[in-house]
Amino acid sequence: MTIEAVVALKTLSQSKRRLSAVLNDEQRSDLVEAMAQDVLSCLMRHPEIDAVHVVCGEGWMRDVFPEGPLVVWQESESHEHGLIAAHEMVAVRTEAERLLFIHADLPFLGQEDISAVIAASVDHHAVFSPDFTETGTNAVLRWRDQSVPLCFGEDSFARHQQAAKAAETRWRVVRASGVARDVDEPEDLDRLDADDPDLGESTVRWSVATNINVSLSATHRAS
Repeated sequence: MTIEAVVALKTLSQSKRRLSAVLNDEQRSDLVEAMAQDVLSCLMRHPEIDAVHVVCGEGWMRDVFPEGPLVVWQESESHEHGLIAAHEMVAVRTEAERLLFIHADLPFLGQEDISAVIAASVDHHAVFSPDFTETGTNAVLRWRDQSVPLCFGEDSFARHQQAAKAAETRWRVVRASGVARDVDEPEDLDRLDADDPDLGESTVRWSVATNINVSLSATHRAS
């Protein structure tokens, strides 16, 4: 049974604007690229993932992505704009039996996290994997014949479950550490400890080169 992954990338200059309080534009763009590299590399290495698709907004160049079999799409190819439209554009153009829609800001994503999500989809279940606050959804696995809409955005975790119930689709929740630990707010930079063995290699290099540490985000919180 084929499984393909889809990662959608916003226009690079507009990504992670909430980090602008503590990072300059170059640092922020470099971090976004590093996290995307780690997520894509992890997906491409996973033995159960048959293909990885990435949908790019403006500003992304192919040479920043990992080497290997990666299907690159442009957001401009979609008739609509936005994260959900980018995901669904790929969904209608692939014959994969299962699609894993996953965010690109998960620098701690590991093989075991992906395996847990895939394993939960057996017996024809959709799968929702939330962030630590359990308000957002960082990964969704959906079977091709399931009509559950993608609900990424505010309160998406609750809305995904409501949508599955309305569609009379069975679903499971997977709480995976590598999926939960996203980077959205300045305080999330505390997580990017270069000595953490679970942190992706590209993000480690960014952390070392940028010299971002706990004191930076702590200073922001105190201001």
